[in-house]
Amino acid sequence: MKSRPSFEKIKTASEFESHYWYREELQDICVNLKISSKGAKAELEERLKSFITLGREKFLKKENSTKGPVSVPRKTKSEKEITLKSKIIPEGIRFDSKFREFCREYYDLKKFSFTKAMAEAVRDAEKIGNLKLSVQDLLKVYENPPKEERPDDRVLRWNRFVKDFHSDPKTSPLKNKLNIAAFLWGKVRDRAGSKKFNPSLLKEFAKDIQKLETKSNK
Repeated sequence: MKSRPSFEKIKTASEFESHYWYREELQDICVNLKISSKGAKAELEERLKSFITLGREKFLKKENSTKGPVSVPRKTKSEKEITLKSKIIPEGIRFDSKFREFCREYYDLKKFSFTKAMAEAVRDAEKIGNLKLSVQDLLKVYENPPKEERPDDRVLRWNRFVKDFHSDPKTSPLKNKLNIAAFLWGKVRDRAGSKKFNPSLLKEFAKDIQKLETKSNK
């Protein structure tokens, strides 16, 4: 594995994606570029990939033209009866027993569970100040969840992968742990199947791991 170049030397978004970055590093890069350094790690990564792809001038123009309304929080409590036309944010509808009972009766189910996609839809609406999101819109998300993986989902999977990697006793003797974890993650990320760490990966890529360990000892 090649050593990671400085951000200034990276030419493509795919090259940027091939390396692992800490959130603090991404924030420092944004500060140096004089662009927003706010947001979760996934947001920072997407922002910097866009910067690389578009170039500074086009990126800043896009950022200025796509600034949406200020985020709007929901009311603390919903006092009205819930209907399909009820608006999530203005009416303070939350994922509580009242809303769960409405959904359970609507679908004629014995038990109803809210989904991650529904929660993400509400967070997105709050973030951009979308006051029109209704119960009916949210139930459409429940019935037809998005198929594409969100950037933050990829970050969470990596975090779980590296955590499991470090906690496995078989990785204890390794010295170049972060680079090895990143290498193995790249392998499982780009192929079909589970994206979780499995000790069998250490055997499957033993030669590559040995090369990474040799480099770290030089």
